[in-house]
Amino acid sequence: MFSPLKKPNAGSSRYAGGKACIKRLIALTSIYSKGKILCRSLVAVNIAMHTEELIAHGNHCREQNQPEQALAYYAQAFTQDRHSASAFNNYGNVLRELGDPEGAIPFLQRSAQLDNNITAQFNLAVAYLLMGDYQRGWKQYESRWQYEHLAGLLPAYQQPRWTGQDVKDKTVLVLSEQGHGDNIQFSRFLLYLHNLGAKIILKMDANLASLIYDPKIVSRWLAPDQEATEFDYWTPIMSIPGILNVTLDNLPSMVQYLRPNTDSVKAWQQRLGLKKKLRVGFCWSGRRDTWINRHKAMPFEIMLDLIKRNPNYEWINLQIDCSPEEEAKLVEAGVKVYPGTIQSWADTAALVHHLDVVLSVDTPIAHMSGAMGRPTWIMLSHYALDWRWLLNRDDSPWYTTARLFRQPTMGDWKSVTDKIHKYLSWYKI
Repeated sequence: MFSPLKKPNAGSSRYAGGKACIKRLIALTSIYSKGKILCRSLVAVNIAMHTEELIAHGNHCREQNQPEQALAYYAQAFTQDRHSASAFNNYGNVLRELGDPEGAIPFLQRSAQLDNNITAQFNLAVAYLLMGDYQRGWKQYESRWQYEHLAGLLPAYQQPRWTGQDVKDKTVLVLSEQGHGDNIQFSRFLLYLHNLGAKIILKMDANLASLIYDPKIVSRWLAPDQEATEFDYWTPIMSIPGILNVTLDNLPSMVQYLRPNTDSVKAWQQRLGLKKKLRVGFCWSGRRDTWINRHKAMPFEIMLDLIKRNPNYEWINLQIDCSPEEEAKLVEAGVKVYPGTIQSWADTAALVHHLDVVLSVDTPIAHMSGAMGRPTWIMLSHYALDWRWLLNRDDSPWYTTARLFRQPTMGDWKSVTDKIHKYLSWYKI
């Protein structure tokens, strides 16, 4: 969501002078620690740098989890170059990541105005959605089809795209998109499309379709590599709420819209045995190869500490990609693990069906548990919060059985687990 720029030219006279100032400042201070001094000192001495250099340093500070210092660089960049779309975009996006989407909007609008910056267009959509302005957010979110990994992926079917036309007795091809959590969250709208009289063809990978496909609602399922020809309209799944004019005021309340396979539920019941304690499933990380997971994921040690503080519950691991070392520590702490038994989202759903509460950071597990109507406690980072969890609330309009546990400050997972520890002691089955 950032505009990448070239790194500062190490051969420039300004950069060389800056390095000299840094060295002198380091010699006079004792707070040097893994590069953090770089961001602080550059801002403090206000070295004159080219706009591109300022933005690059701002990006570096953001990568080092120093958003306030990053803002200072971006501000200096657009102050000296008021036509820098990248500086305005990056400033606005960090404001949004800090939980100030309303403050971010003017900067993102300015960036988009300067050169039709598609990154700013997308970030503007996320800001609208985070602050709960779905009316503007859904419309702006269509810019995703020109943004980064989605650019060029919107299909060019001969049939018209659905934009609200009457679909009674018409066939609509619905395309899955982006991550598993996105598709789980937005699959609720398949029912509303069905209730409009549409026959639905759902194009989605088999793993996720094993959970979402419901023959009472969806007429036909296609794998991503299968071609669909006989349909009247088509739509990406995340475009449906915009077409239906969904807002926070009219977002339908659905306690449960995904149900596990009956045979899989019985198989897990035999595997788990008779329940004697409160069953708590947990997941502490999303995809570990992404930048955002640095903030969304909880350190394993903090999750393990929560488990050890609450030995009277039946803890069940839902983190299927945990390392052998992590799994060994979990087993030592009394956690039940089932390696090799979860092969699909349908398997996971059948297991979650038997749990009394699910603890998860912002992952597809959280979406699935919420969509199944299970008690779901979602542990959220303070910084770089995903738009769908909104701000300043401990409930979710998307999942009626969800409770949100937010970090009070960036990186403070201990406060989150302390609160969960307290809530678990109150929980009765």
